[in-house]
Amino acid sequence: MSAPRVPSSTPPPDPPSRPRLQRASGESRVAFDLRDGRTRLGDLYQRDPCRVLFPEPEPGEPPQAVLLTTSGGVTGGDALRMAIEIGPGATAAATTQAAEKVYRAAPGGGPCSIDVSLRLAEGATLDWLPQETIVFQGARLKRRTVADVEPGAALLACEMVVLGRAASGERFISGLLLDSWSVRRTGRLVWTDALRVEGETAEGAGFGASNALATVIGVWDDPQPRFEAARTLLETVTEARAAVTLVNGVMVARVLGEATAVRRAAIRFLTDFSGRRLPRVWHV
Repeated sequence: MSAPRVPSSTPPPDPPSRPRLQRASGESRVAFDLRDGRTRLGDLYQRDPCRVLFPEPEPGEPPQAVLLTTSGGVTGGDALRMAIEIGPGATAAATTQAAEKVYRAAPGGGPCSIDVSLRLAEGATLDWLPQETIVFQGARLKRRTVADVEPGAALLACEMVVLGRAASGERFISGLLLDSWSVRRTGRLVWTDALRVEGETAEGAGFGASNALATVIGVWDDPQPRFEAARTLLETVTEARAAVTLVNGVMVARVLGEATAVRRAAIRFLTDFSGRRLPRVWHV
């Protein structure tokens, strides 16, 4: 007769846990100063996957900073922070090397976050002209841009977002886009705006059949003449819906439509409005 079995005091092993996905936490900060009558790089900090390149500007053009992410895109849980600072009297342009891709988030995962800080000291000038952000189906993105503009400074900024991969016919039918902007003059909030799209865009967000939106922000001490110029230029846009308004001294223009048409209209508007060609990376 066999001996009775004695229950083991050792608990069974835990089931294998799901592997933790690697997340990116990158940061870049670039500052330009005016020294000896020329705008020069004053400070630079970068942490993977954020990087900054400084191509040779076209003759007569200000220095350029080209921001990029070495990861090739962002996804749920990633956190990126970018800061651009322009010192008193300095002039610079900043853009991104290519369209930023926001990939589908893992089921149950959190959103990715992108925080952009623009600081313009007295008499500074900045063109912030990143290329479009493509939000894939199922992606979850929270982006916040804050601009601090001192008296005498001039800011021209454009952000373009594309919902779904238009070239492959993909629609943005699930996911999250929360895109917010704030402008402060001498520390006082003068304009703020937020776009939230969760799932199908359609009529709720006013997109209709459109899948792309470009927003142009302009801040100057005397915005009225530029507002009038922008309105005249946007009246010629036929391939997309376009309008401009002036709120508390901040010019806000929007172009809404199909992605290719919006990009084309935004390039033409920004070129004609500023009187100079967009950074070279826009055309490669």
